[in-house]
Amino acid sequence: MFLPPGTAYVYTIYGMYFCFNISSREEGSAVLIRALEPLQNISVMQTFRSVKRKSSAVLKDKDLCNGPSKLCLAFNIDKQLNKMDLCTSNDLWLEDGTEMPCSNIIACKRIGIDSAGEEWANKPLRFYVKDCVYVSVRNKIAENLLKTDTVQDLNIL
Repeated sequence: MFLPPGTAYVYTIYGMYFCFNISSREEGSAVLIRALEPLQNISVMQTFRSVKRKSSAVLKDKDLCNGPSKLCLAFNIDKQLNKMDLCTSNDLWLEDGTEMPCSNIIACKRIGIDSAGEEWANKPLRFYVKDCVYVSVRNKIAENLLKTDTVQDLNIL
């Protein structure tokens, strides 16, 4: 988080799972990658995800990467990728995607940070695409507000 923007920050949670962040804007800032839509190599992701699962049932595509640690398992992301420069790496990188209109972005409070205190726990610093089935938890209240209100400048990006 304290390295230049575009650097991978991978850390361990619960002593056995990983979370993948990308350092951003200023020192101490990062974006936690919580979920994504798997598009290619789904069978490889299935294999990586099955390693720590008790059940042998095949996961649905929407369940492969619908949480930060699940995403890391599916992509085999671990501490070896920590501090990797995502702008120059051949092992881990970002690609341009489809441009998303602001009217399709849900901004809501983050998950699992209640211990940070009410002020930080309630800030709308979690973003996902409206109606996306690939996220772990959808915020129906924020989605309904988006349907009834016009999108305003969030002043938090």
